[in-house]
Amino acid sequence: MKKKKVQQKKQKFHIKKNDLVEVNSGEEKGRRGRVLEIIPEKGYALVEGINLVRKHQRARSQTKPSGIVTVPAPLHISNLVLICPKCGKKVKVRREKIENRRVRICRECGEIID
Repeated sequence: MKKKKVQQKKQKFHIKKNDLVEVNSGEEKGRRGRVLEIIPEKGYALVEGINLVRKHQRARSQTKPSGIVTVPAPLHISNLVLICPKCGKKVKVRREKIENRRVRICRECGEIID
């Protein structure tokens, strides 16, 4: 008997790479930063300057010596709120189809975020 592949739905998130976000819970609550990377499989995001951890690193070559490096650790996307680039407030977004393109629209000011 052949096994059928279960096709997973691609998750849609309210934030994307290079968005300005604010942390709304946890130790880093209230801090803002830019999204560096989205990890869709787990629902996590890396945010610049937030949730920094110290990592012990082995020497890989002469240019990358060993030592203790500070790197951002991922945060769950549910703990992040999008900041509108126009009005500067914490906002929720709605999705609309404009010219055969799905765009995010700020619910406060109505500005297109993409």
